[in-house]
This record gives sequence, C-alpha cells and structure tokens, in this order.
Amino acid sequence: MGVRLDWLAVRAGRRKALLDRLDLELAGEVSQEVGEGLVLATLPSGWLVLVGPHDDPAILPNIGPASEACGEGLGGQVVESVGYSRLQRYEAGRMLWSLASEASTGISERSGAPPPLPEDCATPFEAVLALSESLCGYRPGETSGLAWRRLVRRGAARPANGGGALLQRMRIELIPLLEDLGWSAPPVPKMADAGVITRELGDHRQTIWFEYASGRETYIRVHFESADAQDGESRGELGFVGAPRKEPLPVWKRFTWKRLAELSNYPPGPADPITAALDRAREEIQVADAYLRTGAPDRRIYVTQRWPQA
Repeated sequence: MGVRLDWLAVRAGRRKALLDRLDLELAGEVSQEVGEGLVLATLPSGWLVLVGPHDDPAILPNIGPASEACGEGLGGQVVESVGYSRLQRYEAGRMLWSLASEASTGISERSGAPPPLPEDCATPFEAVLALSESLCGYRPGETSGLAWRRLVRRGAARPANGGGALLQRMRIELIPLLEDLGWSAPPVPKMADAGVITRELGDHRQTIWFEYASGRETYIRVHFESADAQDGESRGELGFVGAPRKEPLPVWKRFTWKRLAELSNYPPGPADPITAALDRAREEIQVADAYLRTGAPDRRIYVTQRWPQA
C-alpha cells in the first residue's frame, strides 16, 4: 500500500501555540509516524511536524489556523500507491502557494508562486516530497530516529501518567542490560532503529531494536536481525519476540462452557503499564539474546524472514 498520510509543520518553538489552536495534548510515545492516529515529532531542522491518517480533518483544514497561531506553516498529503503528493505553504492564515502531483498527469495543480522543484528527482511525486524536505526537513516515510509523541483531543481519557516516560526509561533500564549481554549502543540511542544497538558474534553482525507505544496502549516489542558480518545479503534472518505459541487444545476442550468462561475472563490491566512493559521487555531481550547466540528453538521467537530461502 505504501505511505498514506497527511501532515503539517510549524517552527519547533511554536509547539504550545499549535497544540492550543488545535485543542490537542500529548498523550504518550510511539515508535513510528503511521498507524497511531495523530502524532508529533521535532525535526533536526528546527521544525515540528504533526502527522495523521490521510484525509484526517485535524490536519490539512488546519494549516491556515495553525499558521495564524504560529506565524507560518507547511502541510501536505501523500498517497504513495497512486503517486499522489501535495504541498502547501501558509503565512499568518493566508495560503501563499500550493502544489500537487499525480502519477498519470505529473504536476496536476499549481497555485501562487511555489519554489522551483528539485531537478534531480525521477518523478514529480518525488520532486514534491524533496521540496518539502528542503523547506522544513520532513519527508514522509523517511523519519528514522525521530521521537514521536501521540496526541489526543484535550481532555480525552488517557493514562494519568501521560505515557511520557517510556522512551527515557527504556534507555535508562534496557541499555545496561543489553551492554551486559555484549551489545553496544551510542550514548543516546535511537531505540526504534535497526543498526543502532549492535554486536558481532562469531561471523554474524546482529542488531536489536524496539517497536513501542505508550498512552492509550502501552507495549514494547523486541525485534532482531542477524546477518553475515562480511556479506549481510548472503545469509541472515529477521524476527521478533512475541507471546509463546500455544499447543492446540484437544477437541474435547475446545467447546465447553468452562472454556468459554476462561476466554471471557480478562485479567485487569497493570497499575503501572510502563513498568509492566519494561519488565516484559527485559525478559524478551533475554529470549532474543539466547536465540541469537544458540539458534535453539523457542516458542516465543517468530522469524519473519530468512535468507537465502531453504
């Protein structure tokens, strides 16, 4: 399907003005820009980007109001599967220019006086995205290492702790464990990126990274890759740690009133979901580490890709 999202960007120092104008508040951390509703990240360029699902009413219709509150604003849409990209610039509530591309027609819309498109792009679709990157530092789908925060409508139900401590606690509590197991990491590692936390074991180069979220839902998922240290494309595998695979129940146990009661009786959530997620992550790091050292089968290990294929 490819990337499919809407976004708007303002100067990073205007975060409070942006959230006040759009009636939003921070409500947790996530590891990626898509699939999590409305999310926010600060870019190395000094801009702040708000990202959400394609055609979300909180985004494109609010570029004008956001620019009124923040002085200036950029925004756009991307539907990669059909080669559609849009970029708009506003200042003090007024649109200065707009530009859009479609795979079938090239530049399909141009109003105002947009800057020249970069010339070293293969398609108009890519040229619009490259222009966005040159203006504010944001290119949809290429956001490795950014710290994303989940947003909700102000006053919406959310955990009392706001979920804001997850990433910091992951670095404080999980990195020492990984280092004790022989992994290396930079001083402030990007926890969601492959290739940041690494080690060499025998003739393999290995990396561990994390998918995580806090707020409405709090979890940490451990991912791993192990590949030939000399030629990573020749052999390797990719996977994650999950819940143990369950043995199939005997037929006589599958359809009973007792079994239905067991399945319907959900345990209460933990009082401190971040601590619970970290405790589970510590256990799953040990599981992943043992598998990467020995290759011994484990019902909690899920290999999603192995090369070359047997």
